[in-house]
Amino acid sequence: MKHPIGQSYSEVKPFPEMLSVVTDPNLEVFQVTTDLEQTGDARGAFFSPDGKRFVFRRGTSEPHGNLYWCLCDVDQGHRLRNVTDPADNPAAPFLSGDGRHLYYFQDSSHEAKPRIKLCRVSLDDCRTETVTVFDQAVPGIGRRPRAGGKIMRRGMTQGASLRADGRRVLTGFNFVGDDNEDRFAPVIIDLETLAIHGFEWEPYSWRVGGTYYRGSDPAHRGHIFMGKSWRSQAWDPKDNYKLIEVNYSDIHRASLHVVTEAGDIVATVPIGGDGEGVDHPCWRGGRYEIVVHSGDFHSAPHWRGCVRTAVPVPCAPAHYQAGRAIPGGRSVDLTRKFTRPDVCHQSWHVDGIHAAFDTEGWAGRGTPCLQGPAAFLYLGTVHEPAGEDPDLVTKYLLHPRSSWSWAGVENCQELSPDLKQVFFNSDWTCTIGRPQLFVVRGFTFPK
Repeated sequence: MKHPIGQSYSEVKPFPEMLSVVTDPNLEVFQVTTDLEQTGDARGAFFSPDGKRFVFRRGTSEPHGNLYWCLCDVDQGHRLRNVTDPADNPAAPFLSGDGRHLYYFQDSSHEAKPRIKLCRVSLDDCRTETVTVFDQAVPGIGRRPRAGGKIMRRGMTQGASLRADGRRVLTGFNFVGDDNEDRFAPVIIDLETLAIHGFEWEPYSWRVGGTYYRGSDPAHRGHIFMGKSWRSQAWDPKDNYKLIEVNYSDIHRASLHVVTEAGDIVATVPIGGDGEGVDHPCWRGGRYEIVVHSGDFHSAPHWRGCVRTAVPVPCAPAHYQAGRAIPGGRSVDLTRKFTRPDVCHQSWHVDGIHAAFDTEGWAGRGTPCLQGPAAFLYLGTVHEPAGEDPDLVTKYLLHPRSSWSWAGVENCQELSPDLKQVFFNSDWTCTIGRPQLFVVRGFTFPK
């Protein structure tokens, strides 16, 4: 980290190389991070509630090395300020409801005295304080946080979700079992009382986690969207720590659920099943709907990477994995008017109408290309005609020309709350396989 915490600096430069004859004539593209000894990564990044600040991850050019979090002042010429120290192993950052503080977890759960600290940074002067320390057994789990000492010593998940009222935050800790295997579980922390509790979900290693409902309906305030993979993960020490997966269900497909803060399933999403994949699921903005990227084979003889949305419905445990066949459930293909839709990552505005998408970039998903195509960005507006199902109207945005499949840099686009900017990754003209942060503005959404 070259700049002290809190010091304002700038690396931004115009990047017209991503403009073309098919981009919006008013479009402007900027490369926000240009120091090739560091990365700039939009994966897991987020905006402040007012959209004036964007928090993203930086680090050295080594994979997973010396990671820290950086703040971009969007309305100050995209100037930057480092807000965490890489020595703290900062994980799962989130902003307070008023946008004045950045919280993060200092993960020391792999040390001799395992613990996880909750820290808070004032975004006015970038002073950091320790809020509390979690080193005791967590109610609902019965174990203290502890990492297993595997090659990937993850003591917690890398994301956090703040409840809409700003009172509670959801993340995941590692509670290693007696067999020394990872046993991640969701935990919920009350930011006023600092009380913590967790609940068992499934032993799917580091991917366990969830997101709070983003809308304003008080009836759903404490509802959490979570997925079940019905399998577990581990690293095999006998095979160079190769990642291995073990299924613990006869049906090898994911299921999507809405749960309470106690971990009770109250609704299930009627999407998935034979011929209908489930990937990158999330809330449809602030609406009580779940939207997914679905590799769809049952609606056409060719692959369709469609955008599918559904309202979660009550469901008996026997039908949890029934997908689109869940009794009383119904989903809508927002891209049904396209012969071959293509989508991967999604960034939805809280209105549930506007979103930024990218197309698939992985080899073998709907394309004969061995290395997978580089994925482009597009915008979408949901039309909701009276008496008809909603559908998505799209508009091309730009081509980041990122390496994607063969070097691993995905676009990971994030749409701003004011609908005027999209941040994204690319390693084009940079160090291949090491993302830099870009931003585009000057676009209009399709009508």
